Amino acid sequence: MKRRWRYALFGFFVGMILLGCVTLQSIHSVRSHGQLINYVGIVRGATQRLVKLELADTPSDELIVYLDDILENLTTGKGKYGLALIEDRDYRLRLEELDQQWGDLKELLYTHRTDTAVAPAFLDKSEQYFDLANQTVFAAEAYSSRQTRDLTVLIILLFVGILAVWAVFFRFNFKEMLHLKSANQDLSDQAGRDPLTGAYDLGRFQREAQLLLDGAAEEKYALFYVDFADFKYLNDLLGYACGDNILKRYAALLSADMGDSEVFGRINADNFVILRQYDAKRHLLQRQRYVDAQIVDYVYTTYQKQSLPVRCGICCVEDTVEQLKVEGLMDRANFARGDVKNGTVSGQYCFYDEGIRRRLFAQKAIESSMADALKAHEFEVYYQPKVDPKSGQIACAEALVRWRRADGTVIPPDQFIPVFEKNRTIPLLDRYVFEEVCIWLRHMLDSKKRVLPVSVNVSRMQFGGADFVPAYTAIRDKYHLPPQLLEIEFTETILFENWDQLSEIVDDLQAAGFSCAIDDFGKGYSSLSTIKNLSIDVLKIDALFFRDMVHADKDRLIVEGIINLVRQFGIVTVAEGIEDPQQVEFLRRAGCDLIQGYVFYRPMPQPEYEALLASVPLAAN
Repeated sequence: MKRRWRYALFGFFVGMILLGCVTLQSIHSVRSHGQLINYVGIVRGATQRLVKLELADTPSDELIVYLDDILENLTTGKGKYGLALIEDRDYRLRLEELDQQWGDLKELLYTHRTDTAVAPAFLDKSEQYFDLANQTVFAAEAYSSRQTRDLTVLIILLFVGILAVWAVFFRFNFKEMLHLKSANQDLSDQAGRDPLTGAYDLGRFQREAQLLLDGAAEEKYALFYVDFADFKYLNDLLGYACGDNILKRYAALLSADMGDSEVFGRINADNFVILRQYDAKRHLLQRQRYVDAQIVDYVYTTYQKQSLPVRCGICCVEDTVEQLKVEGLMDRANFARGDVKNGTVSGQYCFYDEGIRRRLFAQKAIESSMADALKAHEFEVYYQPKVDPKSGQIACAEALVRWRRADGTVIPPDQFIPVFEKNRTIPLLDRYVFEEVCIWLRHMLDSKKRVLPVSVNVSRMQFGGADFVPAYTAIRDKYHLPPQLLEIEFTETILFENWDQLSEIVDDLQAAGFSCAIDDFGKGYSSLSTIKNLSIDVLKIDALFFRDMVHADKDRLIVEGIINLVRQFGIVTVAEGIEDPQQVEFLRRAGCDLIQGYVFYRPMPQPEYEALLASVPLAAN
């Protein structure tokens, strides 16, 4: 049955196409008929003018030629005026008679020019000619009217046919159209979703959340900013497929928890944002704890009894002084999450409050004044010596930075460096410190004073720029410094972000003459197998290993193992954060090359370090 309908519909379409072609031809013909009627009328009018001119003894041969050409085109269908033949018997008879009488009229015209006695016969013949010309015009108009009527019928048939085609098409494709509409809606919805979890992406979440906030002024809303502690560790330990499954599971739990006027989204990695309604804050916590307990239990039972603590910052709209958009609420919830992350508050959940607000505004003040502070050289370089535990002498130093405001107040690094990292301007500070170190070393050399190598920290953001190594090399060479005086330190976290890129950059740094050091080794999830494959010069062991070394046999064995192993690779070891003489004794026996910590020296301003270098014995380079 369906095949018959298809054949019928195909035949109907062919018929409509043929009917359309006929209609177009008819339209063209009707247009040509109008032109033809116009020229028949010209024959009549021009002949009247010719007769008047002849009777007035002002002959016009040009007008005769003009009329000859028109009549020839009318009777033969060929000529310069492009007039078509009309296959209408009545019109053709009158046109042929008109052409014959034109010949007779011309004979009388030429005779009249030499013999005016024929004027009455000439005038009588012209009147007959004019009457016949009128009849010819009427015959052409009648034919054109019939054609126009037929064209109207064709157009009506074509219009009805088109309506019929659309009706049939709509009848048999209505379901498909509905399905296509649904599919388009699905595609539009998917365009604003995270492909892994199905949660809204950042842009879509912000739009949807803002609509909810704008449309429910009387409702209480709170924004949650959530991530997982140690999620990166689970990815490295269990594989990214497991990490993806955890994210998808958490998104499904959040989706099941959402009300009609609530939304959630995944910003990036393991960061989720949620907008919830509430009556009381304790209900907010109950709902979030319930969802989080499910994901923690899922990870524990599914993945080798692993734990996955949740960190959550919450900003209730009613707790904000300002009229904030979604972006502002997210910023404040994230700031509260930061307090959970860095241990400022106990527990896994933190509500944004006035205390956080004050610290947030202090951070904003820091952020807004950073550029001017760099220009004003408010950042001062401090130096912390590194000591050879065998001789007790200074071997080198690490450059650190402090911010001394114009009013004399000093902002510690843990307050301003995270801000630089957050707004991605930390490379500017890194290069500022590096150049300040180069300037000081150049000053020391020019003053004929002894200098020791200095290590300078660079953030992981530096490693994403193609100009990193050339820029640092250019600064060093600008001050004509020996390459061995400068060492570049970077944290171990870079090891897990882009191994190939890191390895290439380390090779480029060493080719440019810099020493390379990994800082904070052991603080995260460093692996000695990665260290052996990376051509570094110095390994700085994190203070975490030394906090309870006196009583922790395992820590001592680990440190001894690290020192003994990397020594085989020709890598210098530095123990940082050392504060106890017993730790120094252990490290000396273990063969650690250098020690950095309060047990010997605190970070000190440049003038103080310069004076220290002049007053104490220095280790042999």
